[in-house]
This record gives sequence, C-alpha cells and structure tokens, in this order.
Amino acid sequence: MKFTQILNIFLIIFFINGCSFLSSFARENPNERYKEEGEDLVTNSETKDLEISNDYPYPSIQNNPLSQSELPRPKKIFSSGNSEKVEIRRLGEIYWIYIEALPSKMWALTKDLLAAQYDIENEDPTSGKIKAKSKANGEDINIILEHGIRNNSSEIYLEDDSGAAIDVGFYNSFSNYFVENLPGYQGNSLAAQSLNLNKKTRIVYVQKEIGIEFKLTFERTWSAISRALERSSLEIKDRNRELKYFQVSVDEDDNSFFGFFSRSNNAADVDYELTFTQSGENTILEFKKLSNTSISVNDLVDQINENLS
Repeated sequence: MKFTQILNIFLIIFFINGCSFLSSFARENPNERYKEEGEDLVTNSETKDLEISNDYPYPSIQNNPLSQSELPRPKKIFSSGNSEKVEIRRLGEIYWIYIEALPSKMWALTKDLLAAQYDIENEDPTSGKIKAKSKANGEDINIILEHGIRNNSSEIYLEDDSGAAIDVGFYNSFSNYFVENLPGYQGNSLAAQSLNLNKKTRIVYVQKEIGIEFKLTFERTWSAISRALERSSLEIKDRNRELKYFQVSVDEDDNSFFGFFSRSNNAADVDYELTFTQSGENTILEFKKLSNTSISVNDLVDQINENLS
C-alpha cells in the first residue's frame, strides 16, 4: 500500500516537471514566428527566366470614387482544347506535330515512345529538347517540345543535327503513336512543368486597345490567324500578306456566334481590320473598327480565340 502511494506521488511529480519543461518551449504569442528558421530554399536559378502570367491583376488606385466601385473584368485567358487532337502541320519546309495536351504530359509520353527504339543521349526538360540515337541504324534525332498557340497544347519538332526537318515518315510514326497512346494516358513530368508556362500567345493592350501578342514570326502568325478566321463565322472580305492585314465582316444573324447581339443599321461590308506589327521577334495582332457594328473588339477576340490552334 505504501509502495503504491509512493509510486503515485513519484508519477505526479514527474508529470508536473514534464509539463513545466515543455512549456519552456512554447511561444507566449502563438501568432508570432519562430526566431530561428530553416535554411532558404535553393532553386539554382531554375525559376529565374520563367514568365509569370498575371491573369487577375489588381486594379490601380484612382482618385475618382465612382470608378473604384466598378469591378474590372478578368484578363482574357486563351481557351484550351479537350479533344486530345493530334495533327501533322506544315508551313513551307517546316513540319511539326500539334497535340492538344500539356507539354509536361507530352514530355513523359515522348520518352515512353523513345524508350523502345532509341537511346537517349541528352535531355533538358526545361528547354524541351531531347537528343536520341536510333538503336536500329545509329541515326541521331533531335526532338524539340514547345507549348502550342492554343492553351494546354503542345508542338513537337523533329530535326537532324543540322537543324533541318527530318523525313516526314518520322512525323507519321510519332503522330500514330500519340494517337494510339494519348487517350487515357496518365503520365506527367514534374521536371518539364516549366514548359507549361512558356505560352506563345497573350492578351496585350496597344494604346488602350486590346490586341494579341504571338511569340512567333509573322509567317507563323499569319498562318494561324488565317486558319482561325476560316474556322470561325467571320467572313474575310480582303487580305494582303504584303501589307499585313485582314478585313472581315461579322455575322450578326440570330444563328451565328454573335446571335445575342443585333447589328445597327449599317450597310458597310467591312466591320474590322486586323493588322500585324513586329515587336522584336514577336508579332502583335491589332484590331481597328471600321463600322458601327454592335460587335465589340472583346467579342471578336473571343471568336478568334476559340478557333486558334
């Protein structure tokens, strides 16, 4: 009996001392940060050159109290396809494979394709480049993976050591593999996530007017816009590649894309002129309204956006 009492007293003393010991590490204010923190995260400048897409910017502070109560529209984001389409495309002597899937996903799938028939000699997931050698004949092949014009899409270029496009038969072989294996594919490369951010299009404002900037040459941009206009309900009235413009009219019939709007009394054939200007290595598409149509530039950009690829 005495032994049990002594043991209970000992356990009580031990518990009290333990609580006081632990309380010495507690912060007086639980909202305060610890004075000593761990080492800083080392990124080796991996994110230094990444372009941050600020799709929801804060509005600037203005002196007009009425304007502050107006919520700004979110910055336009280019649409993305969900069909997992795979196509071989050509512009002059340039070929590429267009895929409606993220580059990080296509990086993993491309490496799966190469594993059976090629030895990978060098790869850089941040730049999207792979150099491989054929196990059959020892020929080198260079694969370049980039983000496409459309959001969440990819473009793959196949080149030899001189930088020229290789035989179209390789493009057929690669595209057939993607068509068969892309549906339901769950692979994704964490190392190639930066490729998802290197988009080729973005909305810009030129003299307070909306425009589209392409990280492409004029020839590629012209080809992409031509394809988008032909797929849309817009009617091309005139085009001049040398002068770098399109003239289009919008269809405001009830059954068209713009059926929610009504055309003002206007007999003009041309509603908008689309002009191209160079900005360094990039190309900017601007919109000039030529009629009193009720279709705004925002509506026109939405229509083109839906058909870009």
